[in-house]
Amino acid sequence: MTKGWEEWIRWATVTWHGKSFVNFSRKLGFAAIVYYIWQEQNARIFAGIPRNPNFVFDQIKCIIREKFDLIRNALPTDKNIRIQSAWRVNNIDS
Repeated sequence: MTKGWEEWIRWATVTWHGKSFVNFSRKLGFAAIVYYIWQEQNARIFAGIPRNPNFVFDQIKCIIREKFDLIRNALPTDKNIRIQSAWRVNNIDS
């Protein structure tokens, strides 16, 4: 059985508490996914224009990368460095 939006939000709220860079990353990714799925749904309903799933995915990746690029105070832990490396941003002073 798949989770509904409310269950996902409840789970994320309980699981991703705190202000660590890792939890920020998770919250940012979840918010970007929800936002762009909502945008795509509205485009299909109100404009009748479905977009290519790859385009939507690229938009999600772009906004996440842009937000990561703005972060200047993440601690240089192994986990934080791996996350930024995976997103090809490097603004942690090691």
